Amino acid sequence: MTHIERIEALLAGKKLDSTAINLWKHFPPYDEKPTTDLVKKCIQFQDRFDWDFVKITYHGYNSIQDWGAQITWPVRDCEWPNTTSKVGTLNQLLIKKASDWKKLTVLDPSKGTLGENVECTRILADHYKGQVPVVVTVFNPLTTAMKMGGDNVLIHARSHEEEFKAGLEVITETTIRYVKALAEAGAAGIFLATQLGTYDKMSLEEYKKWGEPTDRAVLEACKGMWFNIMHMHGEAPMFELLSKYPVQAINWHDRLAEDFDLATGRKLCPDKILIGGVEEYTTLFNGTDEEVKAQLTDAINQVPDGRLILGPGCCVPLNVPEDRLELAKKILATI
Repeated sequence: MTHIERIEALLAGKKLDSTAINLWKHFPPYDEKPTTDLVKKCIQFQDRFDWDFVKITYHGYNSIQDWGAQITWPVRDCEWPNTTSKVGTLNQLLIKKASDWKKLTVLDPSKGTLGENVECTRILADHYKGQVPVVVTVFNPLTTAMKMGGDNVLIHARSHEEEFKAGLEVITETTIRYVKALAEAGAAGIFLATQLGTYDKMSLEEYKKWGEPTDRAVLEACKGMWFNIMHMHGEAPMFELLSKYPVQAINWHDRLAEDFDLATGRKLCPDKILIGGVEEYTTLFNGTDEEVKAQLTDAINQVPDGRLILGPGCCVPLNVPEDRLELAKKILATI
């Protein structure tokens, strides 16, 4: 079976002969140049590990770069195909006072960084056409707003609603245009990441007001894609809300979220593929072979219907050698 056929089988509720897997990560410094270096690294990474889908992970500030974000890129302390030890950092916040939200204008996804991302997606989708689905990480509008303003997002949402709403509408429209362009480029879906849909960041009422409507507007624009994933970042996810979104799969920190392991996730969300089961910070980093095998086995046992893709709760940390990913795949083959 091709990887597309394997994912299609999972979507149809079928069990696979071997459990699906993807241990994705960031790719600094290659993510500085999406259409050349990042394409090359994504192909090398996929060709080495043969994951069940290609996940394009652009750098953490890609969604705000075209609004003027200045980034300090990491020191290139690596040789191909290894990644650097750190990621790029934002020099200063774009949003400092409430009136700054009204200065934002809707971006054209065919230009700038977003345009390069779309072209990178097109190249990879063409390269793996008919064989492997390509999924693109996209930050939801609230997360993009947070990357612009940091804690000012919460302050302005609570004290300057008019200004914040104006800015969030611009971000949402830009994100909608961007995901439509990704669909046209051949992406099978998006990996919609929210970093504020967690109780240690916002209340449920606040998220329903600012997050859910904008998330759903973006997902409405994804209807033409067939493998969309909702990523719930954080250890206290708003699982009951976010897991009901119109996506085909969900991913969260199941090994860290106290109330939501994979088994609970399956009970609460019986209609979607679950992605998780791998604790990327310790077990994957330096666990013994027996510990890795026990964790993979446990994850598989928690989802007896087999509609599972083994994966991390979020990106595999940069300090985890890629040889460890190969080890996990080899151990999985023995289960």
